[in-house]
Amino acid sequence: MSHTDIQDITTERMVEACRSRNAKPTLDSVALALLDARFRAFEIDMRIDAVIAAVRGVSGTLKVDAVA
Repeated sequence: MSHTDIQDITTERMVEACRSRNAKPTLDSVALALLDARFRAFEIDMRIDAVIAAVRGVSGTLKVDAVA
């Protein structure tokens, strides 16, 4: 699973839980929101990067302008 993959239903629910709890895109804030939503530790561990990226609103791509 890619760290930005949010295609499974559990990850989508985790993202919704974080957004509804106004979690900041930090490890501590997201983890506490997920624990508050009663997700299990192994589920959090498997998906924490994807959830933080989604809370942050980061897409899977990055555009870099070339410097001449």
